[in-house]
Amino acid sequence: MDFIGKKRFISCIFLILLVIIVSIITYNRVLLQIDLGPISDSVDYFTNALVFAGQGIGYSDLIRPPFFSFITSIFVRMGYVSINTIFAVDGGLFIFGVIGMFMLLKIRFNDLESFLGGLLYATFPIILVVLGLGFSDLGSVSFTIWSFYFMILAIKNDSRWFYIAFPFAMLTFLTRYNNILLIFPIFLYILMNKDRINIKNLCIGIGASFLMIIPLLLFYYEKFGNIIYPFLNFGSTSTMVSVSAENASYDSNIFFFLQNFTGLVGPSGITVLFILLSGALLILIIKIIQKNKFKNNLVERFNSLNRKNKIELIFLIILLTIFLESFSKTFYMFSELLFFVLAYLFYDLTKNLNIKNMDIHLLFLLWFLVFFIFHSIFVIKDYRYFVLMVPPVVYFMILGLSEISNRLKFMIKDYNITFPLITILLTMIILLSSASELSLIMESNNDDKVANHDMELASQWLVNYDLEYKNKNIYSDLWPNFSWYLKTNVKPVPVFKDNQVYYGGVKDKNFTQMDSKAYNKYLEANNAEYYLSVRKGLNLTSYKPIKEFGFIIIYKKI
Repeated sequence: MDFIGKKRFISCIFLILLVIIVSIITYNRVLLQIDLGPISDSVDYFTNALVFAGQGIGYSDLIRPPFFSFITSIFVRMGYVSINTIFAVDGGLFIFGVIGMFMLLKIRFNDLESFLGGLLYATFPIILVVLGLGFSDLGSVSFTIWSFYFMILAIKNDSRWFYIAFPFAMLTFLTRYNNILLIFPIFLYILMNKDRINIKNLCIGIGASFLMIIPLLLFYYEKFGNIIYPFLNFGSTSTMVSVSAENASYDSNIFFFLQNFTGLVGPSGITVLFILLSGALLILIIKIIQKNKFKNNLVERFNSLNRKNKIELIFLIILLTIFLESFSKTFYMFSELLFFVLAYLFYDLTKNLNIKNMDIHLLFLLWFLVFFIFHSIFVIKDYRYFVLMVPPVVYFMILGLSEISNRLKFMIKDYNITFPLITILLTMIILLSSASELSLIMESNNDDKVANHDMELASQWLVNYDLEYKNKNIYSDLWPNFSWYLKTNVKPVPVFKDNQVYYGGVKDKNFTQMDSKAYNKYLEANNAEYYLSVRKGLNLTSYKPIKEFGFIIIYKKI
């Protein structure tokens, strides 16, 4: 076996080992979710898949990004008409993304470093929480990873990879609409490598990506009479400037993700941070001991800057100050654009220093920051939004570990075993913490399991109670779930609280008589014949409770 063949064989071994470990974790997480049952969002994606497969039940939410549901619809057409299908598709796309993460890291790191990076990405607590839910989050991250992988190959190796890179970028957008923000790191990477771009192949790739969306636009025109209606809906939601603090997801804290960072990355991430901080401290001590040499290098580098570079440096500092001062005080897009300019200025300033892979470093940095800026400024927050930032976080963790292991070497027979030792330690922590996290997910979501069981019982009771229920107006607070269980279009009931209307949850779930009147008025105005309620304490004058299943109350119009 020649050297190249041996190298590829070793890469395959690491990748296969990674896939085996992640597949076992994914399999168990999907089984766990099957036991817990669906969440409203996963039902929405699945009912959309039924529509795409020509097997709709009357309910759908087609303003959601379509591609995740489209993939699921393929399996529905094959006969897998079960809500469990979407959990399995979610898991499959996740494994696809882990493979892509290994390949993406391999561009910069060796096999062992890429293996550890893939394992870290796959096992952060927030990843395990979201995995298998049947949401589009991890699927969108998977397509993002592959689109960046092909993008780098198109510039570093063969520009024909653009033919795949841009279609994958389009799939990323069609899986989760706020991935439109990825246009910033994509454009930055192209701009940094503009001298190496084949314009013809670049344009072909972009053209191919737009051809992909044409059938979808025609579908939207048929359904809504407007080819961009779902995109406009997303745009209006993402630019909301006024959200009530009563909204269950409201949190104006711009440090939300920083304050919860250790919980989001878990024991393995915390261990990496500890190693990085300890290693950086040791390196700093060494630099201080060599103070004169270090200081002279800095002075020499500054003096080597020409007049243009010095002006750029001053401008960079000014823009950075504006960015920090204006963060959260302006429209998020201003901060996005400002940091894009900062990133390119920094690259232009440092490119003569011949820092290896600086373009890739900045690509990952901007990948992280476009989502960090948006979700930090946007007042509707959820821990799961962090999954969009996990791949670049992992990249910089592996970069830090790699640099430290190269500087603080522990040698055995001329072989540096620092990184292998770190990998063994972290792999043990990862496997133990992952098993613990899966158990914790089961325990903390047991109420959801009970709730799904109650909804299923309530639905079956209504089916037997009223054989004509599909011809009746049925409303519910959990309309997606009941639509699935009843196989009909159950319509939504928003939350009425203190003369306000909320289309999500609220923090205070104690309802007054005024709130009850608002519910009653809404149901009457829409001629609701049944109301499947999860709101305790309502006093509805036009509806009487006829059956209860746990927290579910079935009301019938008097």
